[in-house]
Amino acid sequence: MGQGVPTTPCASHAGPCGLQGLSAKGLRAVITPERLSLQSHPIRLLALVAGSVLLIILPSARPAHAGAPVSGGPTSLVLLPPQLTSASQSEEVLSPGGTAQLEVQATDPQGSPLTFSWSASAGSLGTPVNGPNTSSQQWTAPACLAEGSAPVGVTVTNGLGLSTSALFDFSVVQDLGIDHQPPFTLAAFQTLVGAFITPEQTVRMNIPLGPISAERIMFQADHQLTVSFVYEYAAASNALGWMYYDDLVARGYVNPQDDTLRDANANGIADLHEDLYNLSPPSGPQSRPYIGLNRRCLRTFSSGGFTYSQPELALDASCTSAFAPSQSLEDARPGHAYELLNIDVVGRASTTTPGNGFSDTGLHPRIPNLLEPATAENNFKGVGKLVFLLGDDDSDTKTYQQLGTVADTSTTNNGIPDYDVSAYDAEGRRRSVNPDPGISAADRTVDLGLIEGGREIVFFLVSNFDSSHSLDNGTVYPCLRKAANGQCTLHLKTPISVFFSKSKWNLDQDPLGQVPVAARNIGCAYSDVCDPSNPVSSPDACYVGTTSQKLCGWMDGETLARLNTVDYGNTVLPMDAISVPASGNGSMPHAVLSTSSTTPGRWMLGFEDLPGGGDRDFNDIVFQLRSAMVGSVRSRAIAPAHPGCKISNVRFSKSDTAPGPCGPQVLASYDVATDCNVCDSSYCVVNPTPTWRRLALNPGLDTTTVDLSSTPGNQLCWRAQFVHDLNPFCQATLLNVDVGFQSVPATP
Repeated sequence: MGQGVPTTPCASHAGPCGLQGLSAKGLRAVITPERLSLQSHPIRLLALVAGSVLLIILPSARPAHAGAPVSGGPTSLVLLPPQLTSASQSEEVLSPGGTAQLEVQATDPQGSPLTFSWSASAGSLGTPVNGPNTSSQQWTAPACLAEGSAPVGVTVTNGLGLSTSALFDFSVVQDLGIDHQPPFTLAAFQTLVGAFITPEQTVRMNIPLGPISAERIMFQADHQLTVSFVYEYAAASNALGWMYYDDLVARGYVNPQDDTLRDANANGIADLHEDLYNLSPPSGPQSRPYIGLNRRCLRTFSSGGFTYSQPELALDASCTSAFAPSQSLEDARPGHAYELLNIDVVGRASTTTPGNGFSDTGLHPRIPNLLEPATAENNFKGVGKLVFLLGDDDSDTKTYQQLGTVADTSTTNNGIPDYDVSAYDAEGRRRSVNPDPGISAADRTVDLGLIEGGREIVFFLVSNFDSSHSLDNGTVYPCLRKAANGQCTLHLKTPISVFFSKSKWNLDQDPLGQVPVAARNIGCAYSDVCDPSNPVSSPDACYVGTTSQKLCGWMDGETLARLNTVDYGNTVLPMDAISVPASGNGSMPHAVLSTSSTTPGRWMLGFEDLPGGGDRDFNDIVFQLRSAMVGSVRSRAIAPAHPGCKISNVRFSKSDTAPGPCGPQVLASYDVATDCNVCDSSYCVVNPTPTWRRLALNPGLDTTTVDLSSTPGNQLCWRAQFVHDLNPFCQATLLNVDVGFQSVPATP
């Protein structure tokens, strides 16, 4: 403490907190007067610094002190700086934005007038109120302050320019218990996906409608989707995949106005079909980029005035030419049974030892490159995602003509594909590490991950089988090119067929033209003696609900019983009817999607795997789709955007609830981040990918505090995500969120 300066108690504290010594808490006074040596020369200004003295040497004819006369000697005059007589501060500990009143009093030993000047290295000062010997000031605390800081200073200067300075210590303490989260309104959130604000200002998850037809499979909001293998009874070896509809639109394959396929090079074959089988010529005006790395076969053929490449997926290992012009075949259009036409055919049936035949190489040699995931093996031109590479579930270890995508390694018929599904990821790539080696119950289901809301998906089946062109058997060759009247002018003969859930895209024609194409009772057991064309007279047919309508069953009794197990969510199919609508363009539908009010969030997807429809039972291979809705909310940045501070700790408290029907299926997660906006000196933009920190919270009401000092930032936000089944009586609700935080200077 400076000499002669008393201590003044603070207005709101017990005990002294006024002017203190240099090492004391509160005010720091810096007063350093000292005498300078006498000099035997004329008047000189020796020093003028804060806290110093001014020594002036004057000629004098009399002694400087009584009793010590010095004839003709000089006289020294020592001028002292101002002295602080008192200082006070109303607060030492403040919250961010809090204020403290500061006051100092001073005197000048020489009696000269005083001036006061205040400064602040942090926070802000008000307008000082000065008197002859006093000065008061208000200081507003900053958002954050380093511990042990003395951010406010005052300097008192006398009329001779000598000065004395003092510093005031403060602590800025942030209370984690203060809630900075505004009420739940639309303005409080950056995004609301699959959720809405209730009148009570809570956040509730939506239950949007799912798909109702195989022709248009789309969810309104983001969903988690799994696909489970259910049943297979077919001579073919099949693989299941899917793709986003808009990816095909982006490639120019589809007219999104009516789902029709485009023919940009005007050679009569839809570009999608042309690229599936790499049919475009290697050069010329009709050529298209090859889908893959390098052609395995270089043969071409001419048909209808156009040149095409012979499809590798329909050629043997030697690439033997397989074009047969003007073949006498039955017209596959409805109403033209047994009418023979001369039609060109390209391709051939498979051989018992295919080698590398019937392949376009790629990631999986007998999956069209276009339907594979984009990989180096297909020159990154694939758009598909492969869920199950093999659908065989039988008592042997053979695939059809050794053409299966992967080997059959099981002789058990148990509702699990006969290969190690977990050895591949959800898009069909082989994993570097298999999380579940060997065939197990876990191989029954593949998690597709997040399916984006508002994006239509299309499933496809790649079928390995040689079918004949025989209307008596209900089978036809796929048609590559049609005349204006719908008559096929170029057939494809191949053991590698592709069937889409969107029926307009299928290559094969529907030779019957029935409406509906097929109808079945999904809760009724399948019987091969039930006549689907006359179910009323069939004893094995079942009534639809409480109506008088009877329909043949869809899946066998063993499969219906298997569905009612935990692996399939204890699904019990009601006695509901499903029907397959006609495509509208003469193509044969190959997929049916069952929907039922008693099984929300679950759908059965069945395929007919013979070109032309075969027996039209749509149960050659069946899968269960199970959707969990993903609702998510993200708050706007809620921390003050102070560029000099960074968030160090966050206290997060939440209250959520899931009604009884939700059961344990509801999964809620919460995250916080401090880089939710990216800012410069002018404005901030939303960061779409902040550094999220997962919070460990229990269901219901829970609170946690997390240290975020390792991820510095001052743009704090949070998000909540809910995943649950599409149960119409299950709507998880976020009742409340409280967010408190502490911040420290970004630069200590």
